[in-house]
Amino acid sequence: GDWIGASSLHVPTGSMEGTASQAPLVCPGHSRGVVQLSYSNITPDGLFLISACLDAKPMLRRGETGDWIGTFEGHKGAVWSARLDTPALRAATGAADFTARLWDALTGDELHQFNCAHIVKSVCFSPDSHQLLCAGKFKKLKLYDVEKLAPTAEIEGHTAGVKTALFLPCGTKAVSGGEDKTLRVWDLKSNQQIQSIEVQKEITSMDLAYDGSMLTLTAGTQVHFWDTTKQEMLKTLDCPIVNPTLGGNVKVQDITSASLSPDKKKFIAGGPADQAWPDPWVHVFDFETGVEVECNKGHHGHVWDVAFAPDGETYASGADDGTIRIWQTNPGKASE
Repeated sequence: GDWIGASSLHVPTGSMEGTASQAPLVCPGHSRGVVQLSYSNITPDGLFLISACLDAKPMLRRGETGDWIGTFEGHKGAVWSARLDTPALRAATGAADFTARLWDALTGDELHQFNCAHIVKSVCFSPDSHQLLCAGKFKKLKLYDVEKLAPTAEIEGHTAGVKTALFLPCGTKAVSGGEDKTLRVWDLKSNQQIQSIEVQKEITSMDLAYDGSMLTLTAGTQVHFWDTTKQEMLKTLDCPIVNPTLGGNVKVQDITSASLSPDKKKFIAGGPADQAWPDPWVHVFDFETGVEVECNKGHHGHVWDVAFAPDGETYASGADDGTIRIWQTNPGKASE
């Protein structure tokens, strides 16, 4: 990719500990931490990757190459969440300026602002792309009709800030989690909670598999895998992060984000920020055993979010150094 300014810091190779190193594609452009990454579905126009960033300027890129397409300009505060609708024609973003915004993903034009009255931490389109689900410091889930540009529901039940909320594939249920350490499942027809599962610590991330079958969520040192069809926990793995920079002898740390590969053989994870030694590594675990199988160095700051591409060939990480890095899932495999 193009190297811009400070992004061209030379990273000495050969300093990997324990696993073979791979050189990721580096996507510069952001000026602060990249806090959320979200791939589109595979569309007739290709694959897209949208990034939420503390610099208030979410960006759209080509998912295959990381090439920059455009920047959505307008937010007045850190953007915590950014997602595309099902056909990747519109984008939604949620920010610290108390707004969720709707954008034309082809032109970059802002289409609407929804005032959420507090910091927005999560936005998600319904599978039919007609509704937007917002969550954040306001403790409720807020639903908006994106055709009529009007609020349709506010759902109460969380007792603290919500960090993440997603529609389930059926479109009539949602899941959410955050600071009250509880995964909650909602029926959007009645706007009632239908299930709650307590976890170890606050829920820091949720990732829905592209086939819709599995929800991956992180809380403390645990990664949970919840079956969306049976609506029950399939498995919970304890995967404490050990930061190799510290010789592996420092107390274990929490996982802040995780994403399951489409073939459900591996999952990737990012470590914590809240320590004197932020963890800049991207960790790869075996899904069956929960054992770490690969550990990738490249970022110069802790990893905020990780996401697998829909084809499972690559995955992306966003970090506090303002870069996105795109990695090969099977680095040894010959490229075409």
